[in-house]
Parts: sequence; C-alpha cells; structure tokens
Amino acid sequence: MTDDSREGKPRWRDRIAVSQAGNGFAYVPGNMLVRDGAEKRAEELTGRPPEERPDLRGDKGSPQWRRVTGVDDPLAVIGVLRSEGLDAQPEHVFFAHGCSPCEHGPHPSVHMGPPDADPFRANPFRANPFRANPFRANPFRANEAPLSSAEPALHATLPPRPALQGAGTAPRILVLDTGLAGDGQCPPLLDMAPRIEGALDLPDDAIMPTSGPPPFAADGYLDPVAGHGTFIAGLIEQLAGGCTIDVQRVIEPLGDGRELDIVAALEAATGLPDGERPDIISMSFGGQVLEQAFALKSAIAAARLVGIVLVASAGNEGICTPQYPAAFEEVVGVAAVGPAGPPPWTNYGEWVDACAPGVELVSAFFANFDGAFPMMNSVDIDKFAQWACWSGTSFSGPVVVAALAREMVVGDCAAGEAVQRVVHAEHLLRLPCMGTVVNL
Repeated sequence: MTDDSREGKPRWRDRIAVSQAGNGFAYVPGNMLVRDGAEKRAEELTGRPPEERPDLRGDKGSPQWRRVTGVDDPLAVIGVLRSEGLDAQPEHVFFAHGCSPCEHGPHPSVHMGPPDADPFRANPFRANPFRANPFRANPFRANEAPLSSAEPALHATLPPRPALQGAGTAPRILVLDTGLAGDGQCPPLLDMAPRIEGALDLPDDAIMPTSGPPPFAADGYLDPVAGHGTFIAGLIEQLAGGCTIDVQRVIEPLGDGRELDIVAALEAATGLPDGERPDIISMSFGGQVLEQAFALKSAIAAARLVGIVLVASAGNEGICTPQYPAAFEEVVGVAAVGPAGPPPWTNYGEWVDACAPGVELVSAFFANFDGAFPMMNSVDIDKFAQWACWSGTSFSGPVVVAALAREMVVGDCAAGEAVQRVVHAEHLLRLPCMGTVVNL
C-alpha cells in the first residue's frame, strides 16, 4: 500500500521536499522565508510578493519573517539573496521527531547483543524510526502507508496525581503539537477546559487553522501522530497535576509542521502580557536545517529573553547529528532512556542537555476509538479507551517539563532557576552525550 492509496491522504512529495545539501533537510516545496530588505528583491526575482501576516510579537522593532509561495526553485533564489547579503531561508519542515539517518548508529552505551540485553520491545521495530518517526509517513519512507505506532493500554487505571503542593505557583505550560482531542474524544483525565485548552488565550490567528486532514481518516486508520498532543498533555497532567496546560496545533496529524506556523505560535506566546505568557513551552518535534533555521531561532531567542523556558525532544533516529530546535543553545534538548539504559533509537550528542523515560510510557489518548485493523491473536491493536502506550523522545521531553514544573512549585522558583536546579546543577547524574538523567 502506498501513500497515494490511502483515501484522502495528501502525497508527501506534494508537501515536503528533501535537500541533499549538508546532512539533508526537509522543506516546503515552493516556499521560502524572507525578511527586511529581502522582500522586495525576492519579488523581483520570483514575481511573487511575500504573504502578509499579523505581527503577534510583543517587541515589534525587529524585521518580521514572511512567507513567499509558488517559487519554482526556492533554494536557488535563496542562494542569490544570501549572496547579496539579504535574509532568506527555506521554510523548514519539522516532524514529530526526526529527519534522515546517519552513519553513526545508536548511542555507544547500547549493547547490541542477545535480545535480553537490548530492549527490542522499545527499539525502532516498535518505537521509531521505522514506525514512529516521522511515524512511517516521513519523506524517507514515502511509499508506505502512514500508520500510528501508539498501542492500546486498555487496562490502565491512572488517576491524576493531586495538584502540586508547595510555596510556588503552578506554572503555565504551552504544548506546541497536534492539539487536543476533540469531537467527544478528549479523555476524562484532560476533559477540564478551560484549564487545559485555550487557557493562555493565544490570538486566533497565531495558530494553524483547525481545518485539514482529520485524525480519523475515512479508511478507519489513525494518522501517524493523531493523539500525540493529547498523550503529551496527559503525561504532564499525571506528573505535575494542577498546572495550566494549553495544547496548540502546529503539527499536522501526518506528523509534519511548517516553520512559520511554529514561529507564529511562539511569537504569540512571547507577545502575551507579563503574568499571562507561558512559563514553559514543550516542543516534541524536530529536524535538520540549512545552517540554522534563523526564523525559528529568532522566535526562540525572543521567547527566552522574556523568561520562557523551552524544552524540545532530541529525536528517534539513533544518530548524533544535531536536531533542531533541541540543539539550539536556548532550548533544553531531551533524549530518551529506558529500563535498560538508552534505547538504540534515541538521538544523542553534546547538544543534548537531559534524558528522561521515553520507553513504553502510558498516558491519556482518545476516549473511544476502534480502528480498521483486524484482530491479531485475539487482540484489537487499534482499539483505544482513554489510554495508550507509546515510546519516543516525544514523551521524554514532557517528563522534563513536568520535573521543571514540580521544582517551580515545591522549590518556589522561576522556570529559568528550575532548569539550573533540575538540569544544570553540577552534582546531578549525567550520561555521556545524553545529559542529565531526569526522572519522577
């Protein structure tokens, strides 16, 4: 079955291109981002004016990045603009993890020996990159049907922990992901609006439109990252109950997110008044970029400048090539560990700041979904009732978010100080190329 054979599914080659430059990066075909003096010159070269978009930033003094669409060869035009000293870049595509493989292989501590020494239950055969990142739907496996790798946890009974108790105030947490399950599918654990969704009152034009491919396709299969944001919010709620959690959609159900959509959400959060903006932003997506993704980097730097802490997952390819946004200096990059140590699929490197559990975690999922997969050995592998089991660094990042939230409340400190205590304190346990071990 190819991606063209799934009813209503867009083809990857129509929405994602992959450059062979450097380590390879994914970008939106026909799109580029420009700012300041590059706008006029880009229109001269392409005949395409930059799109208008609302300025959602608190500080409107710096030039704003804008999108140019319909460009025949955006990388060539970007090369010309850059040679003239102008600001231009591709519109990168980031995935709910990962990008291309590289030659370095799994983390050096992984023992590739007998099955009992290597956590095969959680390695790429179940958790990624072959099923979970970008969840069989990425451009590198574009001829396969995109399927979810979440598994039912039908017998889970995990009541939320009591709200955090301490001298500090429970933080506001923004999850940039696939949004929260709707249409009656929000699980009871998270069905407490407005504290969970829309709590930060981001402007309507800051986020992706809600229209588009639904998570429940006509063929009866879950899209690759359907429920991803719900699962992440459930982890935070279980580990740091009582926080304000806002889950906003910047990632499509197929697993891809466009850079300028992510930038707009970050700018909107940064532009909120003091006392209303989020304390922590969780980002469980990433990818490789051309040099640096300057549009995303500038939005992240602006958020950090006003005190927001940003946490991002490192990715699931088992490589050491830096992945962004996790590799940005302003971001806490998080790898995964499991009961047997680092799973072979976790990314790693000097750019990783922390590692946290990411193997077969259980969290909130769709309240009631029974997919089209047939029964296998008397087990319905895609029947979900509130809970799911999932693996990946996508879920290690929210564990670190929850740890920071707990420190803010129990230790009565700001988010930046919580990072110093939980991630950067000298006495903490660290693993080579995996950063500080964080667990709750």
